[in-house]
Amino acid sequence: MSLVQTTLAMILSVNGIGQQAPDAMGAANPPTQVRISYGEDPTRMMRVVWQTKTPTKSLVVKYGTTDKLEQMAVGNRPTYVYETGALAEATLYNLKPNTTYFYRCGSDQGGWSDVQSFRTADPNPSSFVFTAFGDHGVSADAVSNVKNVLFEKPAFHLLLGDISYANGNQPIWDTYLAQIEPMTRSIPYMLAYGNHENEDITVDGKKLDIGYIATMTRFAMPGFEQSYEFDYGNARFVTFNSDDYENPVQQMWLDRTLAEARRNKKVKWLIVFEHHPLYGTSKGRGDNEGLIKAISPILDRYKVDLVLAGHDHHYERQYPMRNQQITSTHMSKYKKGDGTLYMIQGGGGRSLYDFTDPKPAKCAVREKTNGYVRITVPKKGSLKIEAKRVDRSLIEVIEIAD
Repeated sequence: MSLVQTTLAMILSVNGIGQQAPDAMGAANPPTQVRISYGEDPTRMMRVVWQTKTPTKSLVVKYGTTDKLEQMAVGNRPTYVYETGALAEATLYNLKPNTTYFYRCGSDQGGWSDVQSFRTADPNPSSFVFTAFGDHGVSADAVSNVKNVLFEKPAFHLLLGDISYANGNQPIWDTYLAQIEPMTRSIPYMLAYGNHENEDITVDGKKLDIGYIATMTRFAMPGFEQSYEFDYGNARFVTFNSDDYENPVQQMWLDRTLAEARRNKKVKWLIVFEHHPLYGTSKGRGDNEGLIKAISPILDRYKVDLVLAGHDHHYERQYPMRNQQITSTHMSKYKKGDGTLYMIQGGGGRSLYDFTDPKPAKCAVREKTNGYVRITVPKKGSLKIEAKRVDRSLIEVIEIAD
């Protein structure tokens, strides 16, 4: 075992993460890396993904509103050439909205996971909380951010791209997925695709481009997976693959999707989450001019309220923008519709980036720190954004008034 592997094993051991409890029947092939995500309708669908060392004869999720687990969903086995175990995926349909379900996954042959629980989306909450960060990887800070999400008890978590940093080394996915399992087995984990999900792998000394296949196989997102939408309460969440922003088909999809959201009277808050930021002051990077040219007109056209991104490893927030111009210079309070708020939280757990100097006028707040954001979406009143460091101390609090 290398020094890096030993260090990572110590991190996970100290935090009690990635340790699989023995199956009650002593089975040798129990599920690991259990994770859940919403289906197309978060009030009535949930997807469960897990992995075993070797394939099992059956792939099952037993579930129900009590621990008797009286319902059953049969899964399938998604595969890709360079997988490190036998993946399994099942979708639970026709669930009751705003209801706690208990579940376990696996098989009689291989063994079962411990019983876990999740709650389906509330179609009409008085308010709800979600959390977000990008650029996670495997590190002590990444483990701390898993604990932070568990502490905040969000309805769901958004991962803003650059997930495991496997970069072609597929066993790193296993380490990462074990690291996040305490969170993902009970909190829906919704992804945006980043550049590090576009992998290549070395085989016999030659690099082979495997693209996004590992991420697409190991996770189960709604819709097209790389670009999709879902609703929670009065908010619509939309993501697209910013690593492929020049794709005209994806651009047309984004335009249609945001247009439909603005026609829908039930949608009050329109939130886009992606990996690459349009505007930024990271040293050596700055603004993404190509992304600004291709995407900002679409975001402006439909008056997107909030754009969350990662990629730059720190926290940064711009003043509200419309047509590439600042619409307000207040530090913390804004009016809905006056401009789009662009926020970077790429401090999920990787090493941090420096900023360019001096700070440009459009940048309101920036800090070289790991952390996350906690966002409260109300039925009535102001959307509240709390940007926090990895130790949970506050960087800033922002309100967007209705």
